[in-house]
Amino acid sequence: MARSGAEGRGVLEGAFALMEVLAHDDEVGLTRLASDAALPKATAHRLLGQLVALGAVQSCEGRYRLGPRTFRLGQAWHPARALRAASAQPLRELAAVSGGVSLSLSVPEAGHIVVVGGMRGEVDEVFPLRSGVVLPPGSAAELVLAAAAPVPERPAGWTEAAWAREVAGVRERGLAFDYEQCVESLSCVAAPVHSASGQVVAAIAATALDAKLIPPLCDAVSRAASAISGRLARLPEPAPRPRRAGAAPNRAVRGFAGAADPRR
Repeated sequence: MARSGAEGRGVLEGAFALMEVLAHDDEVGLTRLASDAALPKATAHRLLGQLVALGAVQSCEGRYRLGPRTFRLGQAWHPARALRAASAQPLRELAAVSGGVSLSLSVPEAGHIVVVGGMRGEVDEVFPLRSGVVLPPGSAAELVLAAAAPVPERPAGWTEAAWAREVAGVRERGLAFDYEQCVESLSCVAAPVHSASGQVVAAIAATALDAKLIPPLCDAVSRAASAISGRLARLPEPAPRPRRAGAAPNRAVRGFAGAADPRR
């Protein structure tokens, strides 16, 4: 029984590794998927077949992309759901004055800074800022979130002194800047989004290919952050959802385990 459970966990880890690769690209072939997920090609193929059958992945002419079921589950993630509702109008208003730059809304999750919403723009071909993307260490969004922490955690690639200096600057200005430090040719300004209790729960950012566009956007980004914070404070508490009957999740786990077990 213990071995069966370990095998099931290993198979699920492989499936999620494949979906992590797909989250960063629109469509990917089997060979690259297996390589990037660090899986044998035959194992990747079996798992992808199961993911396609479950609607988590789509397949078209030998290439794969995330499927509608994955999108629906992602949309239900609680922090993203509340923030998307609060940010919809402020993001549209910011987009109207930002001249086509990319806008993103990010939250901390499992030691990373993850984009949960925004509006795509001119930087997408360099770095696509779509929902689910993990931002590189030391991004302006991470600086904003670190500045709100009692003991800011230093990301890889930064010295203690440099990170402390940047965090202190964010606390003083209320804004964080990144001029081609994380991604070459991209510059960014970010501002904090607060919950009703005053806690910083997200960062809104404007990212541009032209660094000269960033300073004029500072006030607009700050206003958008304040507007999202105000709307977030006014959102009603979500009603508890009834639990679904049935054992669909267990069926899915058994399906994955069956795909990877050579005895079947």
